[in-house]
Amino acid sequence: MKIGLAAALLLAAVLFPLATGEGYFTHLAITMLIFSMLAASLNVLMGYTGLVSMAHGAFFGIGGYTSGILAVRHGVPFWLAVPAAAFMTAVIALAVGVPSFRTRGVYYIIVTVAFQIIASEIFDNWHTMTGGGLGLKGIPRPGGTLWQSKIGYYYLTLVVALTVHAALAGLIRSPIGLSLMAIRDNETKALAMGLSPIRYKIFAFVLAAAVAGVAGSVYVHYVEYAHPDFFNFFVSVDLFLAVMLGGAGTIAGPLFGVFVLEMLREVLHEFVAVRLLLFGILLVALIVFLPQGALRPLVSYARALVPPTRLTKG
Repeated sequence: MKIGLAAALLLAAVLFPLATGEGYFTHLAITMLIFSMLAASLNVLMGYTGLVSMAHGAFFGIGGYTSGILAVRHGVPFWLAVPAAAFMTAVIALAVGVPSFRTRGVYYIIVTVAFQIIASEIFDNWHTMTGGGLGLKGIPRPGGTLWQSKIGYYYLTLVVALTVHAALAGLIRSPIGLSLMAIRDNETKALAMGLSPIRYKIFAFVLAAAVAGVAGSVYVHYVEYAHPDFFNFFVSVDLFLAVMLGGAGTIAGPLFGVFVLEMLREVLHEFVAVRLLLFGILLVALIVFLPQGALRPLVSYARALVPPTRLTKG
């Protein structure tokens, strides 16, 4: 059943832009695909390693600005700018992760918040590099007429997103993923088993950041512009909420969370204060009443509504 559902969703994703054309819904789908990569990579930290990071928006921005600067000022093509963005983001994440994992609990979270704030200040004030508050303009789409249209870029983003999701799902099911979950469940026992919690945490942190860098690169080449507001603290909060909403530690949960939040954002785009209030209430409600996320209870409720099929002898 799961394979059939996955195949149906894949077919729908392939056919979707053929129905929506160059319209706004194709743009919205591209945005959802990019943010699904961000949420899935954050889920590696939150759901499978037991780490909360409030700096994912910063890594999203580092990837975006790295790719944009290379393309605009040095003529680097998209196909080289994307891996360069992932590499740069991973290096910076390694530099941040090594000292931060010497701390524990709330102190580690404070480190990630501080890094997000510092990164936002750099994006906003390093005018000669990032363009500051005016942003970085003129970031080109990939070469070739195919990628200049929304439909063409949708398929490019779909391929990148599917590759990322498949790779992360494979990682979670691998011995590395099992080790991450062992550390999440009981760090002391994992240490007794010969695992190095700090090394695995750093690996997960760097991997999640690198994926965020790829997402940032794909995003800025799509909108052809990079601005500090695209990568601020509220982006990190939204990603945290998306993972919590869908259910940390599940494959489909973050995708569901991104879909719901993007729909709410579109409905309430003219009511920013109401949207922020709603997101805040939703976050508190999830933490208190649904720490496992909303997707599993919804699936269980839907199954309860469907009567079981019975085989009758003819």
